[in-house]
Amino acid sequence: MNAPKIFTTDQLRVLDSVREINNLFHERGWTDGLPIIPPTEDALGEMLRYTDYAASDVLCELPPRGAEATIELLAINCVMAGCLPKYFPVVITAVKAAMVEKYNLYGRQTTTNPAAHLVLINGPIRKELDVNCAGQCFGPGWRANATIGRAVRLIFRNIGGAIPQVTDMSTHGMPARYTYCIGELEEESPWEPLHVELGHARDVSTVTIFPGQCPVNSFEHVAKTPHRYLGTIASTMAHLGTNGIYRPGESMIVFAPEGAKFIADFGWSKLDIKQALFEYARQKVKDARDRGGWFHATEPKVWIDISNDDATMPVVKSPESIFIVVAGGPGRHNLVIPTTGDLTECVTLPITFKDGRPIRSVRDFVN
Repeated sequence: MNAPKIFTTDQLRVLDSVREINNLFHERGWTDGLPIIPPTEDALGEMLRYTDYAASDVLCELPPRGAEATIELLAINCVMAGCLPKYFPVVITAVKAAMVEKYNLYGRQTTTNPAAHLVLINGPIRKELDVNCAGQCFGPGWRANATIGRAVRLIFRNIGGAIPQVTDMSTHGMPARYTYCIGELEEESPWEPLHVELGHARDVSTVTIFPGQCPVNSFEHVAKTPHRYLGTIASTMAHLGTNGIYRPGESMIVFAPEGAKFIADFGWSKLDIKQALFEYARQKVKDARDRGGWFHATEPKVWIDISNDDATMPVVKSPESIFIVVAGGPGRHNLVIPTTGDLTECVTLPITFKDGRPIRSVRDFVN
């Protein structure tokens, strides 16, 4: 595959045909393979109303290309992805979060792992933007979820230069690399939502970017105790092929409301769940050594006696490395979202004005 042309803000004159525009953008390597919305001057102007940054402001330099991500370039990609203008503050925040050092965006852009960038939205803005937090939240049907996640991915491709088979070396990729965005169903959670747990006020809206692989379904319909219920989730977390067994990192557990209520009715807190999963989600050294694919390629595991076949290897660094979110519809289905291991950590940031003040509503930008 040839490298695409550099994505710029140069004006192009093409026939007034959506098909013609899409053909041109595809030929230049500026799409994800799906049709895009033409980024006209009018559409760009509407998008830029929802920020107090200037169009020429440089938000960051995106790897691996190291290109300057101006606000105007971000807005163009949001238009192309189909975003409504009011989604723009979420996308800006997601890009800022990905540039925090511990997220290791360069590694995420160039890895052979299939992991994608999960955008998780918390706070009042979820309702204002009609973000799906309930049934089918990871699936099709909601414009906010579909286009916000897609815009982030297009930005990392078109500006950052993560081009499949050129710099993006993911062996297989996965569907979540088109778009990966949900909100937390805070109203149905028996616990404090993720952003509050991480130190933000409940009325502050935040964006978390999480280096997640594909969600893995964990279905437990017969368990009568939290230990049995969480044991099933732990088994899903700790399969021998997961990166975390060999390089413990983070995991996200997305409880459906029914599963969250089942656990909470026994008096279990998030901390109780995390501590239990940290102990349960393990593999024995003998199994990891004899059947695992990465045992001998990682650093010595100083916290484990690897000469002891019956010693156990945790899939996460600590109980605090497990993030618990409530989302989804009816049913005893829960999701495990593993990461690439210890090479990256998720980041949560508030949605703010340019000066760092948290917004209360996207209308703050246009009133």
